Amino acid sequence: MLESQRDLTLHIQVPDDHSVQHQDFTQAQQTEQNSGNVEISKETNGVQQSKPNSSPVAKILFLDGVRGTAVIFVVTQHTGYMHDIFMGAVGVDAFFVLSSFLLTMIFMKKSTKLFAENASYRKWGYTLADYFSKRFFRVYPLFALLSIALWLMPFEYKQRYYLVKQPEDFNLFQTLTFHPEHRHYLMWTLPLEISYYFILPAFVLAVLKLGRFWWLSFVPLYVWVIHEGLYTTRDNFYRQPLSMHLPTFVAGSMAAVIFVKLEAWIKATGFKFRTLHVVAFRVVEAVLIAAYLSVVFRGLFFNWLGLSLPPSTRYIMPFTSVKLSLLIIIEMLQPSTVSQIFEWVVLRYLGKISFSVYLLHVFVIFTPPIKQMTNYYDKTFAVFGLVILLATTSYYLVEYPSCDGYSTK
Repeated sequence: MLESQRDLTLHIQVPDDHSVQHQDFTQAQQTEQNSGNVEISKETNGVQQSKPNSSPVAKILFLDGVRGTAVIFVVTQHTGYMHDIFMGAVGVDAFFVLSSFLLTMIFMKKSTKLFAENASYRKWGYTLADYFSKRFFRVYPLFALLSIALWLMPFEYKQRYYLVKQPEDFNLFQTLTFHPEHRHYLMWTLPLEISYYFILPAFVLAVLKLGRFWWLSFVPLYVWVIHEGLYTTRDNFYRQPLSMHLPTFVAGSMAAVIFVKLEAWIKATGFKFRTLHVVAFRVVEAVLIAAYLSVVFRGLFFNWLGLSLPPSTRYIMPFTSVKLSLLIIIEMLQPSTVSQIFEWVVLRYLGKISFSVYLLHVFVIFTPPIKQMTNYYDKTFAVFGLVILLATTSYYLVEYPSCDGYSTK
């Protein structure tokens, strides 16, 4: 799932769960890159000053860092820190938004090209088959290997690491086929993502069929997403169907459509952002960041403005998808220091191995010698150090070969 990245030909790296990317995305951007990626600094009074790189490479790279930050949230929550807020849930929602955003963007660019070519049904069929097979080979091998490993383990380990309550509760076939009653602990997210993979192409094709009136459908869609986010409580998410999380995925997909449409319009019209436009972007971005952080940490501006949130009585998933998806659009159109922060190599590397980190970190944090550590710093360094080592091994032994093996066929 936690989901996706890598294959953009010009070494454009995207969040690890989106590794299987088409060269068409890169080729569509190549002309822009050749002209816009050369000069990334300017002289001001004789002093070399760097500025955010607005090339396609920079536009994509920061999303790796966002995914890396999201997986830090998940590990932090499960390690036992910050239990008064919902860091893990926020991280999972970020995974969902990133997955839907990137896959929608890529599939939309590919579909637009096929429509322009008046492609045959056969070519469309091949494109869809290629889309689904790449997604399958990206995420399923590690999930299947983990399921088999758990099946072979004594019940004591199943219970310790994946919270299986009774020996008879773990059924290998039903786990591998995503049965709702066999989505143990962290395994609940991948079935939802794979379910959305089947909706995403229909969503993209419907948007393209609407032509220039595509935006009319987004008004009721955003009303629905916001209403569900504000008034629907997602708490027992282990057994929740896709419908409970569908607004989160749709928010990411709508953001991708908006970005692709704006990008195409900017390229077609030669529009240039002026100072006033950039300032407006930064003001909106600052408001979105303030709102996002306030929701994540259940305070901040809510408290400072006298609008304190009531104490939570159970673990829930906060509504963050719209804010995050809009922030992604802004940073994709006008990169700033925010995207530069997330381009930090450490965050990007964590994003690269995030799927392995997500599925396997429990084998570190629930191991008795680690779990029983009382020194905060010892435990923090041990957890993150060992998790990164384990996830790196998993990535290069399982994830990367499964993707690379398919792509070379």
